[in-house]
Amino acid sequence: MEVEWDWQAGGPPVRSLIPARRPAADAMSRHAPVHMSCQTTGTYIVLESGLEYELARELDRDPDVVWIGTQPALLVFADGSRHVPDLLSEHSDGCVTVWDARPMERRDEDFVRITGLTAAACAQVGWHYALYDAAVTARRLNLLWLATYRHRPEWPHTAAVARLLAHVAPTATVDDLLALDEGDGHLIAVMWHLLWSGELVVNLDEPIRPGTVVSRR
Repeated sequence: MEVEWDWQAGGPPVRSLIPARRPAADAMSRHAPVHMSCQTTGTYIVLESGLEYELARELDRDPDVVWIGTQPALLVFADGSRHVPDLLSEHSDGCVTVWDARPMERRDEDFVRITGLTAAACAQVGWHYALYDAAVTARRLNLLWLATYRHRPEWPHTAAVARLLAHVAPTATVDDLLALDEGDGHLIAVMWHLLWSGELVVNLDEPIRPGTVVSRR
């Protein structure tokens, strides 16, 4: 249901927001909608492009993010301009960030004007506003791989977590951690999950190799 919100009253409750539009693909579309299983919300969210998916994936693995919304509102400005931002994230400290995802080469004059209006509107209600550009290829591929391990292993894995974290102190390599596995693959799966969740940290902007250094968050 569409509701007009009085912006002078502050920002709306973010978890009550539903998408201001429903992404759909047709013959003239530049992008196809993407359905993503979101760990943060425990639901599927619908995104309008691959770049939005990349941003949502980054937010979904951020332990500081407690809520993610898509196409959160239709903003209508005093000059008649209209804009639907791509994403919204709520953080553990209560801060809210509104996001637009667009490659740098596609940020034309009209987009810059609209984002300026959006940033000013967000500031009025104490929200942040941010732009997202495409990640480097290594980071995109690394996160695609790690996302396959986003679910915490269902088998008892507390001992594997403790063993990995103890061995990493202060640092180790991926090869060092792989060598700890006893042949059943359980510890390896836990390692990849901890890299997804951020409890273990590597430089995601470089390819993950056996010699890649791993540290604790």
